[in-house]
Amino acid sequence: MTEDIRKAVIRAISEKFQLPVYGQVVPQGGKKPCFTVELAGLEQKRLLGNRAARKATFEVNYFCGEGKITAAEGIEAVDGLYEVLLIIGEDEKFAASGMKHEKTADGVKFMAEYEYHIIFTEDKAELMQRLEYNGKEAVGYEEE
Repeated sequence: MTEDIRKAVIRAISEKFQLPVYGQVVPQGGKKPCFTVELAGLEQKRLLGNRAARKATFEVNYFCGEGKITAAEGIEAVDGLYEVLLIIGEDEKFAASGMKHEKTADGVKFMAEYEYHIIFTEDKAELMQRLEYNGKEAVGYEEE
């Protein structure tokens, strides 16, 4: 599910800005301005039964073209990220539970948190059959 959210974040950013969006770091020779999307952290909290709540934190970095980022360019990138990352996904929608940003030397660092619940499934193992020892059924170490 975390990978689905990561892909939805990348898709939403690329549709809004029409700039390159890289899955991890900017590769050598990558085009700027661009975005990078990384999974910054993943927390899991156990709930009752076979359920758990997870919180995935994604770090989106915007790198400006040449030199330092201008105020107008930074505001445009931040406003667009707040707007587009609030609700993401096509078939299954995810709403951000928290978002924040900070300005860096060469762009903007944006953090978005998405919370979701999962249900663990158990594999039903076949029960062990009776032990046969020398052609006779045995229980434990004793013969019947």
